[in-house]
Amino acid sequence: MKIVGLELSGFRGFAKTQAFDLNADAIIVVGANGNGKTSLFDGILWALCGRIPRLAAEGASVVSLYAESGQARALLTLCDAAGRLFKVTRSCDRETGEARVALETPEGLLSGPSAEGRLLQLVWPEAQTGTEPLAALASVLTRSVYLQQDVLRHFIEPADDHDRFTSVSELFGAGRVTELQGALERAKKAWSTVTNQRVSDLEETRLVLANVLARARELTARYPSVATPVNPAEWSKWWTELNALGITGTAPEPVARDAGRAIDTAIKEIEMKRVASERSGQSLRLLQPQLVQLEALPPRGDVAELRARSVALTNELSTLRQSVTQEQDRQAEMRRMQAELKQKDEQLRVLALLALEHLGDHCPVCAQSIDRAKTHQRLTAITQKGGEPLPDSSSTKLNELLALVAAKEKEIGGLELSIRTEQQREMEADMLRKFVQARFVEHGISAEESSVRARQLEEGISKNDSHAARLKELQHQGEALALAVSQSVAQLALSETKVESERLQKLIQERQQAIASRNASGEMAQRVIEGLREAASAVVEQRLQQVEPLLQNIYSRIDPHPAFETVKFLSRVTKGRGLLSTVVQDSQEDLSCQHPPLVMSSSQVNALAVSIFLSFNFGVTQPPLASLLLDDPLQCLDDVNLLGLVDLLRRTKDRRQLCVSTHDQRFANLLARKLRPADTTGRTIVIELVGWQREGPEVHTREILSDPVPLRLAAS
Repeated sequence: MKIVGLELSGFRGFAKTQAFDLNADAIIVVGANGNGKTSLFDGILWALCGRIPRLAAEGASVVSLYAESGQARALLTLCDAAGRLFKVTRSCDRETGEARVALETPEGLLSGPSAEGRLLQLVWPEAQTGTEPLAALASVLTRSVYLQQDVLRHFIEPADDHDRFTSVSELFGAGRVTELQGALERAKKAWSTVTNQRVSDLEETRLVLANVLARARELTARYPSVATPVNPAEWSKWWTELNALGITGTAPEPVARDAGRAIDTAIKEIEMKRVASERSGQSLRLLQPQLVQLEALPPRGDVAELRARSVALTNELSTLRQSVTQEQDRQAEMRRMQAELKQKDEQLRVLALLALEHLGDHCPVCAQSIDRAKTHQRLTAITQKGGEPLPDSSSTKLNELLALVAAKEKEIGGLELSIRTEQQREMEADMLRKFVQARFVEHGISAEESSVRARQLEEGISKNDSHAARLKELQHQGEALALAVSQSVAQLALSETKVESERLQKLIQERQQAIASRNASGEMAQRVIEGLREAASAVVEQRLQQVEPLLQNIYSRIDPHPAFETVKFLSRVTKGRGLLSTVVQDSQEDLSCQHPPLVMSSSQVNALAVSIFLSFNFGVTQPPLASLLLDDPLQCLDDVNLLGLVDLLRRTKDRRQLCVSTHDQRFANLLARKLRPADTTGRTIVIELVGWQREGPEVHTREILSDPVPLRLAAS
């Protein structure tokens, strides 16, 4: 199949509709970086398989952000050897992610899965039987038809040697074998997982069997003799008596599995009632001495009389305290009067002394004539006078009153103590009466008379003791019945464990056989997987041996390294996985390297990768497309290697439709000269992508004419 035309709309760098004439032996696409060269090549890939693997792009991610319709659309026109045209149309909506595909053939229009099936039949029939046919087609195209510049080194440094082996096996026709091998390996892994789970289940069953056998041994050791069956009459009578005593419960059959649990519950209830009855008896017995103590209580004292006497004494004490206050006031007044008289006498004596110092014939105050002798005598008498007698301030009466107050206070304190003592005694007596009365009411004794109470108390103690004794007897009988029931249940459990152990042993035997059968199937599957692996490896190795001379020829023409001039493929199987790597050799020094980047520069490694890609393209008998798409190889090669590549392309353009892009105008001119048609039957075109804008670049197409002078002589 040959590419003759492409139309892109809303696809990556081409927002508006743009058609490309690709009906030529050689197409040279030239444009600055970012002008849409790679988008053009990706459009061819996406139209064929609906994905761009290096971008992980499927569906809406390829729609241009500037697409007015919100859809990406690619129309690829192919032509077979008979000249029939096939048009593949693929579209995707950005909003819904809905993808559509249609194929127009000479026979009619196909769409959906039928279109993709027919397309696979046309370009790569091998992929039709695969689980992911479009992914297989994309792998083959990117390994042998479309050389992408940003994944070029994957031919030398893939993420995994096994991935490269898988891709090459798809390319050389062993893809379905490798795919079947992978499917069988996954199925075997799942099979092994289930088998391991069944082995785990078998171990769990064995553990359960061990527990059952241990339980059987325990029961046999605990009950070595045959159990005596429970007497149904005694069993029924015991439960009837329980109900008569107020213990509710439904009597199960003695041989029932829950009989042991039922009788244990009943015995616990009997135990609780017996303990309650014994406590009630103790409480009744404690009432006997309390009743005697209650009868021995002294009669109530006359607290009212004591309170009246206390009130009278308090009044008397108040009167005495008033008398004390009055006496204290009187004595204070007397002390004041004495102080005033004493002050007056002192003032007169001082005045007399002053008068004596200034005494003359006339009064020093009024200047009247005075009898000096009489006056001197009188003044001297005043200075020597002891003063007037003072009032009596004796405290004898006050002391007597204070003594009477203290006596009254002491008498009142003793009386209050007597009142509190009598109240405490009455309170304790009332508490005892209430406690005893409550206990009597609790035990159903309602009589008020002491003798009747004592008699009813004796009757209650006797009745309670009888009830407790009966409960104790029933408890002993129940324990004996419980032992017999447990023995019977143990014998039944022993029989059941024997049945269960036999069932588990049979189940273990069945599971062992099933596991053995699964292991045999797994081993058979492993042999099949190994056979498929060996077959795929043999096919790949054989085809690589056929491709190796072609690879060496291409590598020698490009001639990237002066020492490592030989290149080979190394195919091997390690741990069940096919691996493929590239080995470069220095034949002169007998040296080799399985990791070329260790001994080669980046440009030399890129030249080696291009050589491998071209060998795959030329080595495939029937490639999906009779085309060779090279996306800007100038960016990954230096000038010397590039010249070798151009010479190689010139020699092979008659075998493959060439489509080469470049950002360098000089390289484009070189390609135009080297790849120009040899005669008028051939065709070479140049597509120029200029000035990218939001709607896409401008596209200019021109045709390179053949050289009218096939041979020129150079001047000497």
